[in-house]
Amino acid sequence: MTQPTPSTQTRTIAIELSTMRSGSTLLKALMSAAPDISSLPEVNFTKYQSTDALQKIHALCEERIIVLKRPSWFNDASRYPKLPAVPNTRQLILTRDVHTNVASLRKMVFRKLEPYLPKGPIDRWLANYWSKSYDSLLSRFPDDGPENFWVPYEDLVRDPIQWTEKIFAFLGSERTEGVDSYPPPKDFEWKWGSDDGGDKIKSLKVQPNPIPQSSLDILARVRDIPRVAQTRQKLGYQ
Repeated sequence: MTQPTPSTQTRTIAIELSTMRSGSTLLKALMSAAPDISSLPEVNFTKYQSTDALQKIHALCEERIIVLKRPSWFNDASRYPKLPAVPNTRQLILTRDVHTNVASLRKMVFRKLEPYLPKGPIDRWLANYWSKSYDSLLSRFPDDGPENFWVPYEDLVRDPIQWTEKIFAFLGSERTEGVDSYPPPKDFEWKWGSDDGGDKIKSLKVQPNPIPQSSLDILARVRDIPRVAQTRQKLGYQ
């Protein structure tokens, strides 16, 4: 006999929100260390808007807690996110400071050409995307409600066990102990264009994350842009 699908009341849908290149693959991987939390590739949760959206999301996996990740894109940063049309979601909002985010975005967008491109205009464009995305999130998901949990990437990497313990408690997972390592994906591979495809994520353990001088140089170029400065202050970055 086929086992019944868990009811709406017994399942949790967690929406992972962030900019691109913010560490969202690592956060999702760490959560999947809990036996009742899903291990899914990046999912475009914006498409679940029909009357059967909840049923379709439940069909993605068997775990009780379903994590859907889809960072903001350049073209939708100011109106991000369009959440799935389902009740009782919980939001995990991952933040990453502007300079390390911009440094990673430069490499993602321009690949081998990145070292040869002008720094000022590109850094300002990417920093503006960063601000738009987080301003949108700050306006909609205050860090003071039971359905929203804000996770600073820098703190997550510095103390993953403490932060994942908090995340498991927020999601109501059966796992109570935090982790600093994670299993490989179950039915997919990490790859560029969706999840992170680098060597660091494939190590299956949180790695130290020293900030290179090139990223500090980016901070010097963008930190005094008024909008960037305001967003950094709201997020608690000094």
